[in-house]
Amino acid sequence: MARLVDARALPAYDLGEGHPFARDRLLPLFDLLASAGLLRDGDLLETQPATDAQLAAVHDPDYVACLRATSVRDPGPAALAAACRWGLGSADNPIAPGQHAAAAAAVGATLGCVEAVLGGAGTMAFNPAGGLHHAMPHGAAGFCLYNDVAVGIRAARAAGVPRVLYVDFDVHHGDGVEWTFRADPTVLTLSFHETPEVRFPGTGRVTDVGEGVGRGNALNVPLCPGTADGSWTECVARVLEPAVRGFRPDLIVSQHGCDTHREDPLATLECTTRAAQFAAGFVRDLALAHCGGRWVATGGGGYQPLRVIPRAWAMLWATMAGRPLPAQVPAGWRERWALRGGPALPADWLDGAEPSARHERAAAANRRTVDELLAAVPWLVTAGAR
Repeated sequence: MARLVDARALPAYDLGEGHPFARDRLLPLFDLLASAGLLRDGDLLETQPATDAQLAAVHDPDYVACLRATSVRDPGPAALAAACRWGLGSADNPIAPGQHAAAAAAVGATLGCVEAVLGGAGTMAFNPAGGLHHAMPHGAAGFCLYNDVAVGIRAARAAGVPRVLYVDFDVHHGDGVEWTFRADPTVLTLSFHETPEVRFPGTGRVTDVGEGVGRGNALNVPLCPGTADGSWTECVARVLEPAVRGFRPDLIVSQHGCDTHREDPLATLECTTRAAQFAAGFVRDLALAHCGGRWVATGGGGYQPLRVIPRAWAMLWATMAGRPLPAQVPAGWRERWALRGGPALPADWLDGAEPSARHERAAAANRRTVDELLAAVPWLVTAGAR
């Protein structure tokens, strides 16, 4: 059984008019799920907003207080003056009404997924409103106000889960999650992202492997611009499977940002929806084989809300729920959302390939990066040989 958070029932995550992280970016996804026959009675998971005590498991209470104070319609001078200390008021994280409530609801939704998976209400669960992986214990960053995945992982550990593996497929490094658990040997973080030489947040080098007793439990695979499906899936397979075999997690938490897509305006990887489908199936199979199917998936980045997000995350949900996709993206859905403007929407779930010499150069560089990681973390090689 799988459960899905109904993001339509959550307060709008509103970072302001014209912001790339649009408040209504998930509405086309849920319309597609309904149109494609992928929603059934009992699928939707009701959740509650995270409390201040739950947020404090990761976030500085003074930051929570500041976000709450700046989330009213007319914040006072003192709240506005303190905001910049916590990363608020920037272009990425502007101040707007209702932000605390929306961010706390997103965290609560991921907590609800964790509770459902651990409590037996559903072995697997998906929160498409989650995956806000840049938020730090000490503040907002990169469109992310609270770090729902970090709070969810900490809750799982507090509930008695011995080991949690976090895997991040977003084009941007999962820096907030890594930072939170960088010295924790019970949590393994693994991020596949575009190289920090060209992409925010400028972290996540292959040499960044954690600290202290957590050294070797933070893994990073920075990928070259131009990386396409073949190289991306090769890197994921070469690192993620031995990581699971060697770490032996009791729960997998994943972030499925689809800004790796070649049409995404904020990055320069060249993957397609085939990579998104591969990631969903690969994580599902690893969860079933190694941790009793316990898997919590979240959304994340992705800035093509009509052409990419709905297909990518509908395929993720279909994979998790074990449901077949219709032969094509339903025509009625395409017609409804095409009226919003822009070119005709894709009829196929999987994009066609567009091979180029750039892809081959990126693939060669990515193989060297994985070789470097395997040399730096010997237990991955041992686990892969099992």
